[in-house]
Amino acid sequence: MRRLHPLSGAVSVGRGLLQGAFFGVIAGTTLAGVLGLPAAAVPLMIPALALLVGGFALARYYRFTYEIQGDTLRVESGVLARQSREIPLGRIQNVDSRQGVLNRLLGLSVVAFETAGGAATEATLDAVDQAEAERLRTLVQRHGETATAPKPAAGTETDTGSEKSADPGPDAPAQPAAAGHRTEELFEFTLRDLLTYAVVSVRPAAPVLLLVGLPLGIDILTGVLRFNLGLVGGGSSLSLAVLEAFGPPQLVALVVLVGLQFLVAALVLSVALTVVEYYDFRLVREGDDLRYERGLLRRYSGTIPLSKVQTVSIRENAAMRRFGFATLVVETAGYSGGSQESGQGVAIPMAPRPVVYDLASDIEPFGDLAFERAPTRARRRYAARFAIVAGVVTAVGYAVDTFLLGSGLWWLLLGLFVLVPPAAHLRWRHRGVALDDDVLATRTGFWRQTTRIVPYYRVQTVFVGRSPFQRRRDLATVTADTASTSSILGGSARAYDVDDERAAQLRDTLRERLYTDLLARKADRDA
Repeated sequence: MRRLHPLSGAVSVGRGLLQGAFFGVIAGTTLAGVLGLPAAAVPLMIPALALLVGGFALARYYRFTYEIQGDTLRVESGVLARQSREIPLGRIQNVDSRQGVLNRLLGLSVVAFETAGGAATEATLDAVDQAEAERLRTLVQRHGETATAPKPAAGTETDTGSEKSADPGPDAPAQPAAAGHRTEELFEFTLRDLLTYAVVSVRPAAPVLLLVGLPLGIDILTGVLRFNLGLVGGGSSLSLAVLEAFGPPQLVALVVLVGLQFLVAALVLSVALTVVEYYDFRLVREGDDLRYERGLLRRYSGTIPLSKVQTVSIRENAAMRRFGFATLVVETAGYSGGSQESGQGVAIPMAPRPVVYDLASDIEPFGDLAFERAPTRARRRYAARFAIVAGVVTAVGYAVDTFLLGSGLWWLLLGLFVLVPPAAHLRWRHRGVALDDDVLATRTGFWRQTTRIVPYYRVQTVFVGRSPFQRRRDLATVTADTASTSSILGGSARAYDVDDERAAQLRDTLRERLYTDLLARKADRDA
């Protein structure tokens, strides 16, 4: 059995000592104030809790061991409650490693093993040196290739001496990542590409971080208001008398000005987050695997086995689509750790659309996709839905203006109804379904368009759903589920609002091609 790197244990113990000392100060001060203990009790609590927490961290380091035995990863951990976990290497979908700032200085990596269908990362080694992380990744990769490789014919001579154990032992040198494999660099971010991607891919989390993540967010917003009002001094509060001195047009202009300043700040924060996360992004192909590296402060590295790909997604927001760019996401059955687009699975953050489609067709072969749009009566359904939303917003605006503002400008919200027809048309135009000889493709979304490409042999369930509003117009939604993480979270390949009869045809066609594809693959394996 192996242990984590000694420097990892030293970092854990040091962190434990600092945490214990911090809680010792709090506990000593609390006991002295509540129980009336002498002030000398405070200095005694600090080393006591520091040694207690640091000793527990040291025991946890010594009690954590791991090894690869045959085709199983075995991990034992726990001080008071012992845990022993055995993970078959065949179930491991991804092996990811990450390095924080401290780990990069120490040359350590945190290795995470993700399996199919898991609710969390199956096992995490925090932390090992980079050579050990590479060795573990190579062992899992070789096991996957051995499991999918055809068996030799009877009587064929094989070198079994090197296959007796998957773990070469603690003294064996680390094997190169691509030993025996053809390594091909598929994509690399230049600084210009990175900045372009950072500008056109606005992160929805940026405004939330700007408001919630900053402890002084309210004070900053108040300061912005005071600056726009031309106020100096008088504290950070805004009196109602000052606001009442402005008429409704001035208040509306003030709100618009503050909103624009907030959007500019959110855009700057979004660009900064994207640059930090995708700095020096590289994608290479090693045998039958895709491997990526990225990150400025925290360095991430991961492997995506092509043999376990469930769905290939191509994403384009409105700005990227305008300039001919797209994002490629490769989804496996492994757990994504809540990372969504930011984590494993993003094969190419941004590249010209032809490059993205070429790589997608290399991963899962498909031809030209001719998307079939929903019938035009679906567009009338979208118009009715958007009209209801516009009516609700107008009613709320009328109530607010009547009982609070009294500006009489609520009627400006009626302009939302002008946007209803083009919004309905854009939604209808950017939805569709296509059937290729080998894959099913669905497309949806205008502001953020997603094209999902699913090979037939990966489809697990096909069903047709009809809401009460769809039944009124003889429409239905066809859903093809796979084992990918996005399907578990509700991101399945869906053909929205197709004709009722066409939906039944799609369901039967998908089932037929699924069985045909599976039988053909079984025949190939038997041959």
